Amino acid sequence: MTPHDLYGRTFACECGKTHAIEPREALCAADALDRLPDVCARAAGERSAVVLTDVRTRAAAGAAAAAALRAAGWTVREIVVPDPAPDRSPVCDDATHDRLAGETAGAGLVVSVGSGVLSDLGKWLAYDAGVPCVSFATAASMNGYASANVAPTLAGVKSLLRARPPRVVLASPDILCAAPRELTTAGLGDVLAKCTSSADWRMNHILFGDYYCARSVGLIAEIEPLYLEHPQDVAAGDARAVGALFDALLLTGVAMTMAESSAPASGGEHLISHTLDMLAVAAGGEHDLHGRQVGVGTILMCELYRRVLAVESPKFRTPPEQIDVRFWGPLAGAVSPCYAEKRPRLSAAADKLAKPGEWDRLRAELAPMLRPPEQVRDCLARAGGATTASDIGCDKRTLAEILRRAREVRARFTILDLADLLGVPDDAADEITEQWG
Repeated sequence: MTPHDLYGRTFACECGKTHAIEPREALCAADALDRLPDVCARAAGERSAVVLTDVRTRAAAGAAAAAALRAAGWTVREIVVPDPAPDRSPVCDDATHDRLAGETAGAGLVVSVGSGVLSDLGKWLAYDAGVPCVSFATAASMNGYASANVAPTLAGVKSLLRARPPRVVLASPDILCAAPRELTTAGLGDVLAKCTSSADWRMNHILFGDYYCARSVGLIAEIEPLYLEHPQDVAAGDARAVGALFDALLLTGVAMTMAESSAPASGGEHLISHTLDMLAVAAGGEHDLHGRQVGVGTILMCELYRRVLAVESPKFRTPPEQIDVRFWGPLAGAVSPCYAEKRPRLSAAADKLAKPGEWDRLRAELAPMLRPPEQVRDCLARAGGATTASDIGCDKRTLAEILRRAREVRARFTILDLADLLGVPDDAADEITEQWG
């Protein structure tokens, strides 16, 4: 079975689990909009749909999607999620969800047309309403299209909710290739994170016995060279390169479905992005695209891994009792429980790795999974993506402090936590961000 044969399949895996994969279909074709009514008919029991867009995605495909459904006899309600302010795109948060929940009530299907925010809102609203969801992607910009996960901001904290994957993901190559370049390079940044996020996941398996599925980690191996070795083709909007990137993003979402967790695709590099988001929102400002921030975070995590795994004789310090309240300010009350939940694992990790042979085992298993930061940075630079703090609207001093504190925002153990147990960020955060940020 090839990775593209997984959609809609149920199979026993070498990891010991039986995986039931949704989406049932993934379709990227020139006539995707024409085929939307038939796809929706297979996904839903009644011909009543909400089409969820914003002003940009409605122009790109949303209006045509609604028209195609109406022409096929569907009752369609169009909801254009408003921009929260001039020159600012919609966000996926509790306030937006609650405002839209009443507008989507009674529909038999939610069709989201857009990328990250619209996809997450569609999955979240459909899940709460107990109806299926279909996602029409307008950019190869993020890895969440095919996953069950929703990453909203709840009470100011970037969070993770488990919903349900869309029944079908559709896209048109022409629409994907015509998307703004910064969206496509954001997708490249998101998918390049796979090396560090997978290493973080494997590390949790080694240290704590957490579930791990090697098959889900390897889903994109065959198509990676099409964008990793030819990022200039992504920048040029080449259909083959952008199509490979989109496939990789979908399969990364499938990996999360297989794992029933975001762990295969979200590690320390994502915590950098989440922290940037939270600090910007708390300050009433703006943040850059998720994948652009993740790409910069991945470069930093690759360098952090390189430094940590180079340590020959580790000495672990006692983890702090509390988060840095000064750094988090008004967010401290919401962040503190996440760190408190993780703290027992910090001590357990140090105890495990202090045993004879365990440190060398960890190094030997994780090193082959990683990429050098030079390769990640070069790939993103050749594609025209973000590679530095200034590219994502951040200064190096702030990014260095985020490198020290982002570990506190989630209960998941990542390379940020291992590095902190070794005291690496205290000594090297400024140096790492100066060199790589």
